[in-house]
Amino acid sequence: MERSWIKGRVFVVDDDPLLLGFLEAALAKSGYLVQAFDSARSALLAAGLDKPSIWLIDIRMPDMDGMELLKMLRADEAHRETPVVMLTGDGRLDRIAAAIGAGATTYLLKPFSPQQVVEKVYGVLNLR
Repeated sequence: MERSWIKGRVFVVDDDPLLLGFLEAALAKSGYLVQAFDSARSALLAAGLDKPSIWLIDIRMPDMDGMELLKMLRADEAHRETPVVMLTGDGRLDRIAAAIGAGATTYLLKPFSPQQVVEKVYGVLNLR
């Protein structure tokens, strides 16, 4: 894909390989350059080398959950202002409120359609 057509760089973090593939396909088809990570730790390693336009992070993951990753990103000057969309499957308002309080830009409830993902990313990146 030519660089002039890229709408933004998206880092996606989720431990579900099917969801990672789904998100990568939906966003890439819409012109985003996507880098997928199956763990928060692998995403943190990449964050030390590169900066995306936006993060999509699953709240619940083994090892290190999305809330821990979010807090680490907000503590890092390089990623402090980068938008973060938290992905959640349970819709618990307390978890969503905690994520927003910790610095998440917004959230997206699972299950979602490809169109909903693309619209959310586009909206966050273009309404900043």
